[in-house]
Amino acid sequence: MIGKNQSEPEPVSAVEALEILEERKKEGELGFEQERAYEDVKKFARLGKEKASKLEKELIELGLSPKLAKKVIDIMPINDLQLKQVLIFEKRSFDDQAIAKILETLNAYRK
Repeated sequence: MIGKNQSEPEPVSAVEALEILEERKKEGELGFEQERAYEDVKKFARLGKEKASKLEKELIELGLSPKLAKKVIDIMPINDLQLKQVLIFEKRSFDDQAIAKILETLNAYRK
């Protein structure tokens, strides 16, 4: 049966999506949707794969879920208001000190 052993989809960051699409582009021509996704991801991927992976680990250590850490990396909020709007999807709340620490970590990778 088709899809019988299908697992839950795993979210990927923009950096990971860019890498996947670049590999597929080397193998052959991308479809229309893949080409559009490739162009969009190329514009918005802000970090390299190594930096994004290291930042993701640090954000997880600060209490973010892996899914939310990837979303924060994609958006790279620049102030506490933007960060709070992303963190609202987490099932727990973050105090001002935790938010400041997350922003400090993001700012270290922004340079």
